[in-house]
Amino acid sequence: DNDEDALRETGELIASAHGKSTTFRADTGDFSALSEIAAQIDRAGIVVRSLITHYLAMDWQSVEDCDVDAFERTVTHNLVGPVKATKAFLPGLKKAGRGAILHLGSVDGLHGNPRLASYSASKGGIVPLTKIMSHDFARYDIRVNAIAPAQTIQIDDSDTTQGVVGFPGSANTYVRQLNAATPLKRYGPLTDWAKAATFLVSEDASYITGSVLVVDCGRLAITPGTA
Repeated sequence: DNDEDALRETGELIASAHGKSTTFRADTGDFSALSEIAAQIDRAGIVVRSLITHYLAMDWQSVEDCDVDAFERTVTHNLVGPVKATKAFLPGLKKAGRGAILHLGSVDGLHGNPRLASYSASKGGIVPLTKIMSHDFARYDIRVNAIAPAQTIQIDDSDTTQGVVGFPGSANTYVRQLNAATPLKRYGPLTDWAKAATFLVSEDASYITGSVLVVDCGRLAITPGTA
């Protein structure tokens, strides 16, 4: 990540769970920077067996009202970013002899979100990208899958947008609307999709590749407007 505070917080969370981590500060949209990190890992003798790409840029605009340059930046970051990460770390995954790649998509990339045109389009592209990579990398015994999570933001009683970037109006109000339209009537904590991600890159999923696993509390299980 390019955010030192985010890196520090992530490292602390991993340490609190008795895990070990090494963080690198870099622009995840910079292919050269990613390639250098991959080279450092290889020189350290560390075997890379899994790669999880998590790119998140959001622009709250419709197609009609969008700024075209902002639309392009969102699509480039969310869709081309995973390609850059994959190409940077692919040599290490091939060297490992067997590995797994997981891309983070979104339910908005499956059904579309009118409020998030560029985000929906970019996450929608993750689906065929995952299938294409699963086909191309099968020769290296590298599996490629994706997950499509729904909302993962916890709300509280303060009804404030503090700490939530990009939400129009009240974040709590928006998430409550999403929860009301969700069969399980709740948001999905990050641990829910993290467990799904852990499964898909593990040997327990050794027969799964080219799949998109929806983790959405049932959001896509019903026809919109019928709840």
